Amino acid sequence: MQDKGPKDTFGIDLNEYSQNVDFKVLASTIDFLYLRSSGSGSGKFREDKKFLEFAKQSRGYKIPVGAYHFGVPSYNLVSADEQCDDFIGILQKGFGNKNYGDLFPVLDVETPIENKLSNDAMLNWIDRFRNRFEKKTRRRLMLYTGTFFVDLYGDFKNSNGEQPLKNMPLWIAMYTNIPSNPPYPPNVGGWTRWRIWQYSENENVKGVGNPVDANFGVKLDLLTQPRGVKGLKAYADNKFIHVAWEKNTDIDLLGYNIFVDGYWIGTVDKTDTSYKIPLSKIYKPKGRILEIGIDAFDYDGESSQIRSKVKIEG
Repeated sequence: MQDKGPKDTFGIDLNEYSQNVDFKVLASTIDFLYLRSSGSGSGKFREDKKFLEFAKQSRGYKIPVGAYHFGVPSYNLVSADEQCDDFIGILQKGFGNKNYGDLFPVLDVETPIENKLSNDAMLNWIDRFRNRFEKKTRRRLMLYTGTFFVDLYGDFKNSNGEQPLKNMPLWIAMYTNIPSNPPYPPNVGGWTRWRIWQYSENENVKGVGNPVDANFGVKLDLLTQPRGVKGLKAYADNKFIHVAWEKNTDIDLLGYNIFVDGYWIGTVDKTDTSYKIPLSKIYKPKGRILEIGIDAFDYDGESSQIRSKVKIEG
């Protein structure tokens, strides 16, 4: 995988054991923040005692923030469903209804380290959690794990020799203070690039009273949903609804989806800033008010958190 680059970002992760956290200071110290929302290490789902408070503070100081769940895989795939649903619930408690954070939501998998599961069982559990989460939230799920853990479970290959998780965004842990480690993460599990690299578990950072996990990250556009579309305008003539907007600045922008009254009408390329909707496609009696909507989407399949809307009279 890649080494840290000069344009990469810096972030930390916090949990209920983090001490004397000053979010005002952190806002000028870090580029992004991850919070532990929950975990199932005790055998049942448990909310992190500081998550709701930290989530509110992060948003108050406009720090890009996301959250992770410490997952415990097993042969019982129903446990993946249960942990997934509880994670979805706590995210909304922290960030708001149908809001799952600014950054990729994350499943943290680094147990069991005794290799009690088969590779297939481990991978199937993660995949079950991932598919359920993405279907229910329409957000991509990032995987956090360590290079040691991927090695422990056979380079994340299943019994067919496939690596089914390699298309997940990756947050990889590999600490530079361990002499046997290479200078930056090697290719593992089918991944050739990381989105976040946790390089230390013992970093002193202004704004936190104890050493914390520290991370290099790619540009924020590659960790967040596309921005909401600005400058949306629309008007109707006898044949078309003419829609126009300002081009998004997201570096990973792929295109835009256009809606009328909440129903998808069309998709256009990232270079487009206008679209004509034939009135023949729309049930439009004279004088009806129509709601035109648009959101941007990126190469990860993530869409704008808030759909831009404007109303016009037919």
